[in-house]
Amino acid sequence: MKRMKDERLQLQNFKNIRIAFLLQTLGIVAILVYEGIDKGVRAVVVNPLFIVLMLTMAVLLWLNIKITIDVYDDSEKPRKFSPYDQIVLISVVIAIIFALVAKFALNMIVFNEIFLIGFIVFICFLIPGSYIYYVRKKRVNRK
Repeated sequence: MKRMKDERLQLQNFKNIRIAFLLQTLGIVAILVYEGIDKGVRAVVVNPLFIVLMLTMAVLLWLNIKITIDVYDDSEKPRKFSPYDQIVLISVVIAIIFALVAKFALNMIVFNEIFLIGFIVFICFLIPGSYIYYVRKKRVNRK
């Protein structure tokens, strides 16, 4: 028996998966909000559902980066290829801003915690920026 490959059915299947994923994510968020109201924010952060939610969102965003690059790279106007130093500089500036917010808004005194927050934010902005830079550079060299 041959397997049918109808694009309309595949597209409908993807839409169904997206709706199920959305409902599942809303359910996790609702449970975490209830627990946050009932037991406090600290209980939410140590809950395994919080880790599942964060990992799911990270994977979803990572998978959507390639789609976003495809959409914006196929525009009529060619975009200027920015240097890698600019990505690193933007990541450093955002990390410094987050570290300053942690120091002054959250009243953190310990330098290690402030440095850790800044470093994590720096890495979180540098890795996706590096990936986008790599994909764009690869496409420019291919053309």
